[in-house]
Amino acid sequence: MTTTGPAPIPPLPVACAEWCRAQPPALLVADEYVEIDLDLWNLRLAEKGVDLRLVGSGPDGGRVETGSGYLRRSDLWAAGRRARGSLEEAVVALYMCSAWLSSHPTRSGIRRGLPDFRVPERDRAGWRSASSHGYPLVLHEVVDWLDAPAEAMSLLKHGAPEGRAGQGVPDLGYPLASLYLSSLAMAWSDQPVVPVDPAGIGTLIHAGWTEVDSAARMTPRRYQRYLDLVETWAVQAGVEALVVEMWLVRRWHQRRAQVGTTDPASAPRGRPSH
Repeated sequence: MTTTGPAPIPPLPVACAEWCRAQPPALLVADEYVEIDLDLWNLRLAEKGVDLRLVGSGPDGGRVETGSGYLRRSDLWAAGRRARGSLEEAVVALYMCSAWLSSHPTRSGIRRGLPDFRVPERDRAGWRSASSHGYPLVLHEVVDWLDAPAEAMSLLKHGAPEGRAGQGVPDLGYPLASLYLSSLAMAWSDQPVVPVDPAGIGTLIHAGWTEVDSAARMTPRRYQRYLDLVETWAVQAGVEALVVEMWLVRRWHQRRAQVGTTDPASAPRGRPSH
């Protein structure tokens, strides 16, 4: 085994290498899409007083503002590109990631209901690192930390750098935070940054990874170890890290379908309501 830290990296599974090498990488990840109920999402946003509306695309690729629409990973990447230097666009990108993740049939780990990424109004009086609408400024500042993903994750989860009052972004678990960072990184970093999903962690645990015993034990340091593992497998397979991450999620669901039960230590948690 090779190592990139305290926990050994398990050997690359043959099934992972074979599947990843057989995929069209230019299309596979970019076209991973979900169908979302735009009317429901925009109603929930309005009820929460969030001043934005989500849009999607139709089967022909045209813009759709009502009814059902599609969101692709490439849409998240485009939103991530617009987010640099603009808190408003960063909020839009984060809600697009939230809609994509919570509507995906095989991904999990997001809290139930509509998340609210604002600092509660009662806590804003002494908060120097939030906008007038209550959004933590780290949402768009984090783009400058993407070459150090663990630090970027810590910034999102635990707050602004020393010297300013602030905490992490509310309602932001690791699956959503990592999807957001991955979307930003597609435009603004050469560092491989991939999402982390409870199902993917379950596959890694089954393959022999001992850094964590469940997705619930994730920390920024362990997130970096996770990225190191996925990148190592990607290099060994000769593919992009995002393709390996897709295999991890798919493999967990394949195993679940084969055995008909789940391993409690690796089962995804927090499946959202729609």
